[in-house]
Amino acid sequence: MELKNTHKSKINEYKLSTDVFIAQIDNFTASTDTILKGIDKRYIQFYFCTKGSLTFNFNNGIYKINLHEGKSFLFYYPTLDIPLSLNINAESKVYIVVLSIQKLHQLFAEYQIQNNLISSMTQEKFYIEREIGSSIKLVLNQIEQMKLSPQFQNLFLIGKMYELFTLYFSEIENQTEHCPFLNDENEGKRIKEIKDFLLSDFKNPPTIKELCEKFSISEYHLKEGFKELYGTTVYGYLLDKKLEFALHRLEENQQMVKDISFEIGYENPSHFISAFKKKYGLTPKQYIKQFQN
Repeated sequence: MELKNTHKSKINEYKLSTDVFIAQIDNFTASTDTILKGIDKRYIQFYFCTKGSLTFNFNNGIYKINLHEGKSFLFYYPTLDIPLSLNINAESKVYIVVLSIQKLHQLFAEYQIQNNLISSMTQEKFYIEREIGSSIKLVLNQIEQMKLSPQFQNLFLIGKMYELFTLYFSEIENQTEHCPFLNDENEGKRIKEIKDFLLSDFKNPPTIKELCEKFSISEYHLKEGFKELYGTTVYGYLLDKKLEFALHRLEENQQMVKDISFEIGYENPSHFISAFKKKYGLTPKQYIKQFQN
């Protein structure tokens, strides 16, 4: 990408193909760094701020957008070149993924993925600011900790790019909570209430039968409707949320692994460790070590 900086931030840049770039910028200095790069209107731009904060300067600095730690920013302007002019504050870190809109459409078309956001990209500019989820944070950390010979780096990063897009767009899709299976609006509302009820007590989840009786819904409509709304089974969803909760606890580094496992309902910590490793590819202790590096 040939990023240019005014100070001495650490910049790692990777050109994965003619229309896909990834960069990681770590401004470890005590000064604000300005990053400049020409980017034309063919490209969609993703930014993930994992530390500190940064400012986008548009239209020669007349228009500014701030991005803070834990937030991501996606923007695309199909009718105007938007050169990158980025002020990265001291002790701040950002990941950048830039690819052509054509390439993004090709990726989704190749795997026959229907996504409302991708489908809605027309001739209108748009931007989205979102929280960086735990799963995406883990992928970004794995990119930063990459220790491979140069011949394998691009292959690794291409895989991580696919993983990032899968997580990013599937999370947006899930948040729409659109369910064609549920024609009855009240039934859809009940399933959302069931989801909230499940999340209120990780340690003592009710059975399917108990949920159906409490919320006056048939087992068939609960199972099928829940899968339509949230893309997984009732207890598959609960497990994902329990492990995400555990991930946050590990990042806070305030509890022992066994205490976290008890908090989310595991009587045997080894079962928690096994489930965590299956989802994230690391044991809780390995994650703590990697996250703190």
